Amino acid sequence: MNTSDTYEYKYEAEAIAEHERLSKLFKENRFMFELERKKAIEKTINQIERKRLQTNLRQLQEKWDNTLNHSGSAQNRFVMVQTMLWDAVHNQWLPALNK
Repeated sequence: MNTSDTYEYKYEAEAIAEHERLSKLFKENRFMFELERKKAIEKTINQIERKRLQTNLRQLQEKWDNTLNHSGSAQNRFVMVQTMLWDAVHNQWLPALNK
């Protein structure tokens, strides 16, 4: 195994462990899961240097959170996420890539 493989294995193992931790937290304590989820999103956004992009990402996340908070059921949330994702792909990402 070379150094790159070792790094990738370590990163993958850490990601799996974090996923398992959050999955367990989701099942046992939704409130704490939400706090952890929001902290992770904020940490990711804060790593971006461009302030305008940070603002845009926070607004987008707030829009998604508000929409999903009013969805009613897990099935509705799943359908709404699919719809919002494909809407973003077709109406925002693909047009931006074509520019």
